[in-house]
Amino acid sequence: MTGTAHVPLLRVPEVSAHADGAERPLLDRVGLTVPAGAVTAVVGPSGSGKTTLGLAALGASRNGVRLTGRVLLAGTDLLLLTPARRPAARTGRAAHLPQHPETVLDPVRRAGGALTELAALGHPERAARKPAARRALALAGLEWEAVRRRFPHQLSGGQQQRLALASALVTGARLLVLDEPTSGLDPALAHALGRTVRALADDGAGVLLLSHDLALVRETGDRVIVLEHGRVVDDGPVADVLGGHRRTGAPVPGDGPAATGLPAVRHRATRELLAAERGGGGAGRESSWTTADPTAADPTASGPTTTDPTTTGPATAAPTTAGPTTTGPARDGPVPENPASADRAGVAAMEIVVRRRSGDPLTGPVSMAFPPDHKIALLGPSGSGKTTFGRTLAGLTTPTRGEVRLDGRPLPRRIDRRTPPQRRAIQYVHQNSAGSFEEHRPVLGQLADTARLLRGLRAEEATAEAIEAAGALGLDQALLHRTPDRLSGGQLQRCALVRALTARPSLLVCDEVTSALDTVSRQRVLDALPRLLAPAATALLFISHDLPAVRALTEEAALFDGGRCVRRGPVGDVLPAAWSGAPVRA
Repeated sequence: MTGTAHVPLLRVPEVSAHADGAERPLLDRVGLTVPAGAVTAVVGPSGSGKTTLGLAALGASRNGVRLTGRVLLAGTDLLLLTPARRPAARTGRAAHLPQHPETVLDPVRRAGGALTELAALGHPERAARKPAARRALALAGLEWEAVRRRFPHQLSGGQQQRLALASALVTGARLLVLDEPTSGLDPALAHALGRTVRALADDGAGVLLLSHDLALVRETGDRVIVLEHGRVVDDGPVADVLGGHRRTGAPVPGDGPAATGLPAVRHRATRELLAAERGGGGAGRESSWTTADPTAADPTASGPTTTDPTTTGPATAAPTTAGPTTTGPARDGPVPENPASADRAGVAAMEIVVRRRSGDPLTGPVSMAFPPDHKIALLGPSGSGKTTFGRTLAGLTTPTRGEVRLDGRPLPRRIDRRTPPQRRAIQYVHQNSAGSFEEHRPVLGQLADTARLLRGLRAEEATAEAIEAAGALGLDQALLHRTPDRLSGGQLQRCALVRALTARPSLLVCDEVTSALDTVSRQRVLDALPRLLAPAATALLFISHDLPAVRALTEEAALFDGGRCVRRGPVGDVLPAAWSGAPVRA
């Protein structure tokens, strides 16, 4: 660590946040310091106030939220300035990576031009801007030539996350507020990002890291704060609070306190986070993907695997259509409780190919079948085509060639041409759920719409069913009466899952549905999801980098690379033996 480690880039003696109409504060007299050359991490359950604290550290807040207290950025108290003057006070000094990258990516600007323009905030000389944009992309793990001409919608979720990180780095700000920076990244990229964060701190930057990724916190952090209900309940060096450290080694999930160095007594919230991490086999991140030769990823694998991408057999389940795509006009007359008969064949993808307008391939050809009750994982590095394939099943992306079948009958390629029963049959849960909800409507009504419009339930029945499913996933009924902007990313992610499940689909496609969850909420989802799939014998396609969750939920796995299925078989055969160990660490 550099000699600047004790210079406070950010000092928050005390900050509180109050939402209009809320009885309890979102933040209750929280204090923290982020020195230059150090990483201060904040962890806690979904809804504990991490994102609100990250915004408050920049003197910012969501609509309807009022801040009080003191927030000193390089000696300037941001809360003494008018809201209109605060952005200028942050410019060149602080940068923010939000939890949802789409909120900072311009949908009509190509990545290279947008980054070069942002670089002007920290690099007045025009000649320095493009090199700065290149460096920022490289730090975020992206190649300039690979993405400079692309629009955000042409990138995978993980690539969008890294582009948003590059947008935060390009100005050269010394204070970085990073909100869930590893969300949606495969294990290799998450580990590489951790090394980048640590290197930035060692070079003199101060980092406020908001994360549920305890492995990342151990790898990079110096100090960690645990939030619960907007209050600091634990605070101290990472090794003291979470056990293990990047210098002494992160604990192996399942080991006891003596083996990990975990203190015998911490606050209840801290103990719950750690217990859920160990109980779930680790919080999502293990060893890196093998990308050079995915077909040889596990030299010890035995059993019936296939590298034929056109083979049709039990495979990954299909996506759920979330947001406006899940609903439609109600049909005249009753809707069958199950969209297919008891002997239904389920969903099948036949020779699916998706290409860009340029003709370059995104996915395919891929064929897979998703019979009732079957649960399959879709694995592979970021940008390998997993999300594109899942969206194609749901009709959200139009294939260039091939078809999706339901019980042997072809479905229209586009969701807007599918009937309500056909939309109900394949539900897709988006990786970034915030944009799939109507902004000004309470969440509960949006959750109930699915069963009301696609299954013909009365409003009271649909609402009761949504409340029951939400409770199974750890969402209190009071939360459901809030608008989406009043919920955390993890809470919205579970709401999107509830909405899709209440359709009772033939196939549910879950795209990184644990990526925004803390260890406790994640374990709740892993425990409850099989029970919630059972009533309709719903097949599951689980697109994920969360390898312990893959083991817990699925019996089969398919490995994508370059848009093709290069390996497929039982989970234990497809997951390389190296992935079963402790989280990656330097």
